[in-house]
Amino acid sequence: MTPVPVSVTARRPLSDAQRTYAELKLSRLTRHTHLHDISVVIDHESPKQRICTAEVVVHLHHVRLVARADGTTVQEAVDRAVDKADRQVLRRKDRVTHRKGHVGSDGLAPGAIGETHPVGG
Repeated sequence: MTPVPVSVTARRPLSDAQRTYAELKLSRLTRHTHLHDISVVIDHESPKQRICTAEVVVHLHHVRLVARADGTTVQEAVDRAVDKADRQVLRRKDRVTHRKGHVGSDGLAPGAIGETHPVGG
């Protein structure tokens, strides 16, 4: 399996420790399959305002997932955004892989064209 490209972009200068921390956290998302690339944009205001924003963008098969989070430090914002992106990828994966064989809202199994008997009844 080829490695997933991970990119870290900052709107203001980041320290090497902050950039390495973001790359390390983003590498957690690479455990999921079918990811094309992962990127994060970090924006931190002046130290007086104490607002940091992280936006993680994950490209997978025909889908672009975006997770934004705020925090008082760069690490906190990155942690929250990566957690949100991880949940979005898992939710998308569950939705795609478990769609067959489920009962629809009308009580019929998918593919039961012409059947009018509710499932379980």
